[in-house]
Amino acid sequence: MKIKTTVHIHFTKYASSAKGGEYELFPIKLDDTSYRAYVGEQEIQIEVPDDFDPRAQQIVALEKHKQKVMADYQKSVTDINNQISMLQALEFTA
Repeated sequence: MKIKTTVHIHFTKYASSAKGGEYELFPIKLDDTSYRAYVGEQEIQIEVPDDFDPRAQQIVALEKHKQKVMADYQKSVTDINNQISMLQALEFTA
């Protein structure tokens, strides 16, 4: 299946980069900056497989996100438990 879309072309060169810069395509026009200049827009045609189904990739991304959320949650619980333990170990004097 062929789809047509408009892309916005920018030339990007970072001061810290040794190479001469590169052209990048974005779906929107970005503002010019000290390292990026707008070149122009162009309509392009892209070939997408007729049987393309993004669900498998989306599931993998969600599984990775779930693992990160679970790890962050476990770290938070561990931190809270450590704080509770420290408070319980303190001797209270009035």
